[in-house]
Amino acid sequence: MPRRNRRKRRRAPYPVWIKYVLTCVALAVVVTLAQIGIHTYRADPRDSRVFAERELRLTALRPRERVIAEVSVWQRPLIDYFRATRGILVVTDAPPDKTHPVGGRLLYLGLQPRDPLSPPDAPPTFDQREWPIDTLVSVTPTRTFFFVANALAIAAPREPRLVVGFPAGASSDADALRSAIAKKYATLRAVGWQRREERRARDRARLVQEYEGRRAWYHTVKRGDALSSVATLYGATPDQVRQWNGIVGDRIRIGQKLLVKPWTKKSAPFPPGVIPERATDSSTAAPPR
Repeated sequence: MPRRNRRKRRRAPYPVWIKYVLTCVALAVVVTLAQIGIHTYRADPRDSRVFAERELRLTALRPRERVIAEVSVWQRPLIDYFRATRGILVVTDAPPDKTHPVGGRLLYLGLQPRDPLSPPDAPPTFDQREWPIDTLVSVTPTRTFFFVANALAIAAPREPRLVVGFPAGASSDADALRSAIAKKYATLRAVGWQRREERRARDRARLVQEYEGRRAWYHTVKRGDALSSVATLYGATPDQVRQWNGIVGDRIRIGQKLLVKPWTKKSAPFPPGVIPERATDSSTAAPPR
């Protein structure tokens, strides 16, 4: 056959073995993703929750503290998906104190994966964290692990953000936990509003007391009162009372209103057991110019 009539053999743009390698890699990726999805949406193993609840009752809970809401959670590192830290996230009704008037705590107990080199009878290790029920601590829904699984994000000041996922079957438990926290926050806001009003009332009373301590004080003479005894009652001297009221001698009459302290720039405390009277005429109660 003439050389020019021979058909040229077409060469493949890449070797055939690359096709097989790419096919195997794609199949492995599909199987891995399917396995990840199955493990993500399946329920949490029972033994990890049993261990976490036992640790919660024995060491984490305080006396007379009980669990209000609980949800199974997990943490899966991206570099080692199948060695997850599984545990529980709970809300308790811890007794209140001065710093936290509503009380309650948010606890996380995670059973860390066993080290392959550790002995079989080694005790389990836990990742334990706690947060007070405070408006500075927020629990918001989010997604984790490539946005495949539902999760809860816990953010607190001066602490790293913690994201824990929960199984698909535990959505109702997660909603109950967030609802319990929301009720605590509502009570906390009501207590904060009440404390703010009480603080404002104390501030107003302090300002009124300060003004009352600066204004002029008067005393109505009663039966048995003497000039010296009235002056001593309000921390003045008889000579000062005579000068303020234009009195000569020690003679005073029943029903007479005496000036026992003029207007002063510095507030004075009330005498023990006595409330000074105001002036009937507003012009006499005004400060001197």
